[in-house]
Amino acid sequence: MTTTSISTSPAGAPAAHKGPEGLIRTVLRLHRWALWVWLAYVALGAGLLLWAWGPALGDARAAVDACAGLWKGGRCGGSQFTLFTRYEDYLRYGFCVIFMAPFLVGAWAAASLTARELETGTAHLAWTQSVTPARWLTAKLAVPAVLVTAGTVPLLVLYRLAYRAGAGLRAQVWPAGQEWWSEEHFTGLGIATVPRVLCAVAVGVLLGLLIRRSLASLGTGVLLMTAAAVKFTVARHLLWPTATRYGYTHDVHSTYVGVIAGEWRVESGAVTRSGDLVPYDFTCMDAAIDAGRDKHGEAEAFYACLKESGLRDVWVAYHPKSHYWPLQFAESGVWLAVAALAVFLSYHLLRRRTDLRKGAA
Repeated sequence: MTTTSISTSPAGAPAAHKGPEGLIRTVLRLHRWALWVWLAYVALGAGLLLWAWGPALGDARAAVDACAGLWKGGRCGGSQFTLFTRYEDYLRYGFCVIFMAPFLVGAWAAASLTARELETGTAHLAWTQSVTPARWLTAKLAVPAVLVTAGTVPLLVLYRLAYRAGAGLRAQVWPAGQEWWSEEHFTGLGIATVPRVLCAVAVGVLLGLLIRRSLASLGTGVLLMTAAAVKFTVARHLLWPTATRYGYTHDVHSTYVGVIAGEWRVESGAVTRSGDLVPYDFTCMDAAIDAGRDKHGEAEAFYACLKESGLRDVWVAYHPKSHYWPLQFAESGVWLAVAALAVFLSYHLLRRRTDLRKGAA
């Protein structure tokens, strides 16, 4: 009697792919709905920015040209302002798509990329199909990182093109414009968004490994990304040393130390006799103005009042426009450092857990 041997590793096993290409296909197949949603999301942002760059900007430009040489008030001024505002709205909608990308990516990475597979046992099944935990984690990190970068970079390029194309028109219709440190200008025209989405992937994967519950990981991921974004918005000026200008040695002993157009004013105050920089409410300036003297007399009265108060000068700390890229690189470096730390902790945590499972077995 002959004995028929049955293979314990059938050819149709879903996780039998051993090479990197097989792992990539597996990740894409498991998360195909997330991939389609991401493609639709990028297409939405690209469509908004292309519309702003094309038809919306063209209509605004035509309205401004039609008003050339005419009185800017009344119907003519209202028309060009309305059409330019429409262009700005589409541009702003496109920026919102870029700005929200790290939050959505982080929430998905935390809830679905690792936590759901650990929660349902899919990850453990993959580890028994000739896929080591380290290779499994590498695929979970690398594939989403490539896809979110490939989607974010074109959106940033389109935003820059659409924004720059309307710069001349913006100067005519809305001379005030946006300051370079505003969120739309700094985030939309810079490079920090790419490290931010990469950090969202890395931190999301780590949260999934730590919490191993989809909903809890999702909520934690959104909370952490929101807190980080708010912190950078509020404290971004601390990422690079500011420049300082003093009043007594600038602008003919000016009583007010202002900033030039394009400079980001951070804080101001007074200088003590020992040279310390302290906050100041500028009550001496109010007293000098109330005295009703000429400009030179106000300055003399102002600094005389300062000396009586134990102070000798006023100062302002600011970021000149040349600090734009140093601030961009500093913020990008922070996001990348956090991402690298999250990746290291993910591998360490996974290795520790798998070693414990082997020891228990």
